[in-house]
Amino acid sequence: MSVTIEDIAKEARVSVATVSRVINNSKAVSPELKKRVNDVIQKRNFKPNSLARGLIMKKTNIIGIIVPDISNPVFGALTRGINSFCQQKGYTLMVCESGGQQEKEIELLGVLADKKVDGVLFAGVDVNSALVEEMKRKRYPIVLVTQEASEGEEVIHTVIHDNVKAMYDATSFLIENGHQKIALICGPENDYSSGQKRLNGYKVALKEQNIEVPDSYIEHGDFSFESGYECMRKIYEENSALPTAVMVCNDAMAIGAIRFLKTTKVSVPADISIMGFDDLEFGRYFSPELTTVRISYFDEGLKAIKTLFKLIHQQTVPVTQFIPHKIIRRISVRKI
Repeated sequence: MSVTIEDIAKEARVSVATVSRVINNSKAVSPELKKRVNDVIQKRNFKPNSLARGLIMKKTNIIGIIVPDISNPVFGALTRGINSFCQQKGYTLMVCESGGQQEKEIELLGVLADKKVDGVLFAGVDVNSALVEEMKRKRYPIVLVTQEASEGEEVIHTVIHDNVKAMYDATSFLIENGHQKIALICGPENDYSSGQKRLNGYKVALKEQNIEVPDSYIEHGDFSFESGYECMRKIYEENSALPTAVMVCNDAMAIGAIRFLKTTKVSVPADISIMGFDDLEFGRYFSPELTTVRISYFDEGLKAIKTLFKLIHQQTVPVTQFIPHKIIRRISVRKI
């Protein structure tokens, strides 16, 4: 039979409240009482239930994270960064998958509230007014990671990479390598955060160099391998003058685009250069090796949980923090 906090209190001849104070290192207990209680705890090999302790201290040491797709390598790396800090601090990470559905995200906020979590991280979530209102009702610290709130929404603490600057730098890299006919495979048209910002970065880089491209050079996918394949097929079939390079808004779609081109007589990078975004591990082992923009999602997750931890402890942190990016040159882009 497991030992309870009441058993410890009875044997140490103190109240349950005193045992709780000792467990939580309260200064309101004398050294003599603290030693007596700790001796009994050690003797009985008592492991306090973290949830019960949390209810007493109004903290559970549980952090919730809501992601759209736990199988996505981006969110895998992000979660590993978050969990590394949680383990270091003795926190438990509760991972919830929403499938990208707003109704499910709101439902999961309620689930996490029932679990009395100390704070919540939102990753890859399109935060709009309905979600913001639900966040305000829950009244616990929240940090967005990889994604920003929709324009005009209430300010929420955010840890993110600079999507506009990263895509601007990537497109500029292609221009520096002699490319002017640069197509784009980007995210969904209704993705007003990362997808739209990456599109803007691409357009700014072209405009600065007075480069114009036809509308048929821009296709919207959903960040999957399959949509990259399909978008590349459309660009290939709808343009008699093919681009010399294609900027792709994530590595998965970039691999899909290359897979389509392998079904044609077009060679990568001899005929068309392909550049991805994320620097996920599989891009290094694909043929040709993928040139891309490196984002350390592990570091992004780590900074996000550190930010949330500070908010939980009522410390001041910047509202928006950026993670750096880096161009990684491999085989899939050539100079012309």
